[in-house]
Amino acid sequence: MNYDNQKLIDMLAAEYVLGTLKGPARKRFQRLMLSSNRVREATWMWEQHLNNLASSIKSVPPDSHVWERISQRIEPQQVTPSSKVITPKASIWKAWSLIATAASIVLALIVWQPQSPVEQLTQQIALFKDASEQPLWFIDVNEQGLSIKASDKLTARTDKDYELWMILKGQDAPISLGLLPKDGVKSLLKDSRFNAQDIALLAVSLEPIGGSPTGSPTEVLYTTELILL
Repeated sequence: MNYDNQKLIDMLAAEYVLGTLKGPARKRFQRLMLSSNRVREATWMWEQHLNNLASSIKSVPPDSHVWERISQRIEPQQVTPSSKVITPKASIWKAWSLIATAASIVLALIVWQPQSPVEQLTQQIALFKDASEQPLWFIDVNEQGLSIKASDKLTARTDKDYELWMILKGQDAPISLGLLPKDGVKSLLKDSRFNAQDIALLAVSLEPIGGSPTGSPTEVLYTTELILL
């Protein structure tokens, strides 16, 4: 199997995070994570992406008749037609586990088909990496703004700040989006001109404490593209 194929790595990372990658394949992927920065980065990105999706889904408990149907299919001899309320048993929880797995597969299909009718699930993300391919900042764009997480691989300078910029297509002047976190997570308001279709690049610059004194990047360190999922 060609583990240099980025699309293949992304697919395996998604399955690993979802829990649908099983048996020897899962063990091989775990060994691969120990030796490949690209695999670790892909796994980290999918963890962030799917955790955000999962947190946005409201939990809805199934009705009693749903539990009854599940129980009848799994253990019909233990359920009488007059049953009104079904107490969850181990077998029912097993059935629910199967349903959850199926739901995970459906979620994966939705994520891998950004052109599907479910447009609200389209997500914008970006990942900044250093010269040795270590992840530094992960950016998740939502309706309210930008959620930015600093990687534990980041060794931040205490005498400088890091500023995020966007470069629009057809324009030379970068637009500041704010200062990046040196650790943990930080939220930035979305600039009114922030439109995925118009953005050519995102960039990180090294600045004096407080940000650029001129309104332009002082020293550009990293650039990356905005990715649509």
